Amino acid sequence: MKHVLQKAWRRFRARDGNATIEFVMWFPLFLTLFLTSFELSIYGMRSMMLERAVDLNVRGMRLGNKRPNTVDEFKLNVCNETILLGDCLREISVDVRRIDTTSWALPTDAIGCVDRTQDYKDPENVEYGPGGSGDLLLIRVCVNKSPFFGTTPWVMGLPRDPSGGVSIVALSTYVNEP
Repeated sequence: MKHVLQKAWRRFRARDGNATIEFVMWFPLFLTLFLTSFELSIYGMRSMMLERAVDLNVRGMRLGNKRPNTVDEFKLNVCNETILLGDCLREISVDVRRIDTTSWALPTDAIGCVDRTQDYKDPENVEYGPGGSGDLLLIRVCVNKSPFFGTTPWVMGLPRDPSGGVSIVALSTYVNEP
């Protein structure tokens, strides 16, 4: 028994494996940093692509080249101009509202995003109206996307919806030309 205890004591005091302990302590931190930076770059590229698609469509509406009559036509136009959004037509919601230029009252409610927990149900508080001649219109577009890594939204402090997705929002305004 004494021999077993001496052997165990020697093994306990040995310095073999010190690098393993440091690796176990530091590797999760560096891996989290790497994965968070990767997720943030994907989130930024998706956001930039959505902003670009909305801006291209709003520019076409300003110039009179593109005048979508329905919200589905506008969604299709935006989704055709972007990449990195996957199933864009199911996950996009569009809100177009006329802004009263006498009071300049902007909408105070948050843009409604697609509810993915209820089979991609469109939000109820959105409007779509092409407006009349000389009207100032505010366009709000929301796309709900799942993050690549489940822990990233907590690390980055991003708000998540009940389905676990993160909202990407783009805003733009334009005036209908007569």
